[in-house]
Amino acid sequence: MQRLLPLAATILALSACAPMTAKNRGTAIPLIDNAGWRGLVSTEDEQRVDHLGDSWRALLHGVPARYLRLVANEGELLAPDAGRDHPTPPPGSYRCRLVKLATPSSAPQAKRREAPVRSFPDFFCYVRGEKDNELSFTKQTGTELPGGWLHRDGDRRLILVGARQREAGDNSLAYGAEPDRDVVGVLERIGPFRWRLVLPWRTAEAGLDIYELTPVPQDQQAKEPRVPEQPVQHPSGTTGSGTDGVGTDKGSAARNP
Repeated sequence: MQRLLPLAATILALSACAPMTAKNRGTAIPLIDNAGWRGLVSTEDEQRVDHLGDSWRALLHGVPARYLRLVANEGELLAPDAGRDHPTPPPGSYRCRLVKLATPSSAPQAKRREAPVRSFPDFFCYVRGEKDNELSFTKQTGTELPGGWLHRDGDRRLILVGARQREAGDNSLAYGAEPDRDVVGVLERIGPFRWRLVLPWRTAEAGLDIYELTPVPQDQQAKEPRVPEQPVQHPSGTTGSGTDGVGTDKGSAARNP
């Protein structure tokens, strides 16, 4: 017994010097509970996310041969299985470039013979760290303004649950408040400092809005906004506030989504 006492003392001393566990150590912002998004969205939206891969492959399969070079030029952005681990984007300003993917027969503008693969110039998005260690996403410029909350869903993707906001920079409209404006999407990391946000169309037509997200250079980043004292919009649809970020020319919003 006496021989065990020095050993016990040594173990105690080493434990005092042991590194902190992941629970105690500063880590990346933890997101809303894993897969908790399923309890917030409609069955139809849940199925859109669950069957995203199959829908995506069907759209690519239907792209006419003359447009395949456009698909190839986008590389991993349009590859359904390109998602990598560590999907959480750090808070800050991002350039977000939209690519719309549809089949000629399903595109809403098919009567005008719009291409099934269409790319738009960069606009600005913002990922913000909110109170209670949550992340929100806002598209700040353009005419299509998805925004909402990011939920962890496994090791390779986050789920956006939100709505198409009425005004640039706003993020107060919650999922479910106006079902016609609801948005559910998948956010993945597809390379170093490169993410994508994929929004399945919520219409009778099949299609995807795919945003490429790349960080705005450090010297162009807006000053990180302070977390407001008042609670921001929670995934359950309670009170909200706007989202700060890069200041850009809102007049350009009329040109592209």
